[in-house]
Amino acid sequence: MPSAVHRLLLALALLALTPASALAEWRRAESPNFIVYSDGSERNLRDYTARLERFDALMKVRFGRGQDDDVRKLPVYLVENGRALRTALPNLPEGFTGYYSTSENDIFAILVRGESDDILLHEYTHHFMAKNGDSQYPGWLSEGFAEYFATATVPERGKASFGLPNPGRQYALQQNRWLPKDQVLRAKGSMDVGDSAGRGMYYAQSWALTHWALSDPARVQNLVAYLTAINGGRDPVETWQAIFGTSPEQLTAQLRAYLRSSLRYAQIDLPPVTPAITVSILPSAADAVLLPMINARAPDPADVDGPALLETLRTTSTRFPDDPLALVALGRAEKQWGDDAAAEAALKAALDRQADSVEGLLLMADILTGRGDVAADPVEGARQRRLAQGFLQRALDADPTDYRVYAALARIRRGSTDYPNENDLLTWVLAVQRAPQVMSIRGDAAIAMMERGRYEDAITLLTPIVNNPHGGPGVQRARTLLDQIGQRRAVPAPD
Repeated sequence: MPSAVHRLLLALALLALTPASALAEWRRAESPNFIVYSDGSERNLRDYTARLERFDALMKVRFGRGQDDDVRKLPVYLVENGRALRTALPNLPEGFTGYYSTSENDIFAILVRGESDDILLHEYTHHFMAKNGDSQYPGWLSEGFAEYFATATVPERGKASFGLPNPGRQYALQQNRWLPKDQVLRAKGSMDVGDSAGRGMYYAQSWALTHWALSDPARVQNLVAYLTAINGGRDPVETWQAIFGTSPEQLTAQLRAYLRSSLRYAQIDLPPVTPAITVSILPSAADAVLLPMINARAPDPADVDGPALLETLRTTSTRFPDDPLALVALGRAEKQWGDDAAAEAALKAALDRQADSVEGLLLMADILTGRGDVAADPVEGARQRRLAQGFLQRALDADPTDYRVYAALARIRRGSTDYPNENDLLTWVLAVQRAPQVMSIRGDAAIAMMERGRYEDAITLLTPIVNNPHGGPGVQRARTLLDQIGQRRAVPAPD
């Protein structure tokens, strides 16, 4: 019978023959408009980041926009496969290879390398247009624009192209039953048209209608007149018939004929795009923490298996006890699903090692704000909120483009007797300017404007929420607030 020593030697020999699971090496590329994370090669990362910058340049040239120095850079995560994608987004349906998310916790895109370029270009078009005023577009045009640019090509040399045919949408239009055109014209977005098959056709028909409208100068002029009319409150179907001279049925026939023709696309000369790209290698903890952190920042904590994620990040923190990223991840999970004291301890340890961690500073401020809100002693509550404001000021110094900091600074003032003062309104404006895509921040900013009687500013903030093509719970809230503005305006001023 083998001795204990023999058994130990045998186990060590077998262990030596077993290949170890190597940690992936994550890199971070920073360019003027993006921060891109990838566990692939540095060359692929640089090439992809440069391509995103060229696409951004195409959008700016096409729409006459300059560089946005005060807007937060978009984080993009490139992952190896669907399994990695679902580590970050466990509830993402099968078949998805990319996703774009906007919430108070983060704005980011994540996709499988080499499989989701059109998805990212589609969503970045929304991201770009939200920064540059697409709030007055009907749902079909908002989605149609995104589809129109999703097939763009932006080579390093030569002309950039956009409006190229979309084979997937063309196939759907050839094979599937079309939605009634009046339904497409009236829908606020894809969520207004029912099931997934209907939403797919909504995207396809929106692409076809946008492509048709932009392919002829006379139709472009009619489109401008149409947008002006419907934003003035005119009925979208009646206005279409009056301006374009076609009924919804005739429009469908025109689109079918157009799709059978050779679709035209546009080309444009881009100036040389040579962005400065800085690549750094992240600490080894990134492989264990980066994707679970995305899961932890989910807009709705109910969508997350919190206890399991907490246990995962507790285990990770023991493997990387001195890594700020792992400690911040643990702090967020403890705050959400565990123990506030443990969260605070992890965040203090993280900030001792990386004093300018915006994520860590925001979480610490959130803990202190919550403590101040429930304090029985008003003096102690005010003290806790002042401490929170100190952490938020440090976060603002670390990154003056982060919308989350401005929103937190504005919200922490809501219990003050002089809220909202002019500085509070300015803080809300800055939060919206840095993240116009986050509808809940727009809503809170609008309420502050209403409290000061700034109704026109409130309407400007609320209109994109009502017109949001992706719908969401904020739409009804925005409509209610617009109704309240109308009621307040109808009340005569006191003598």
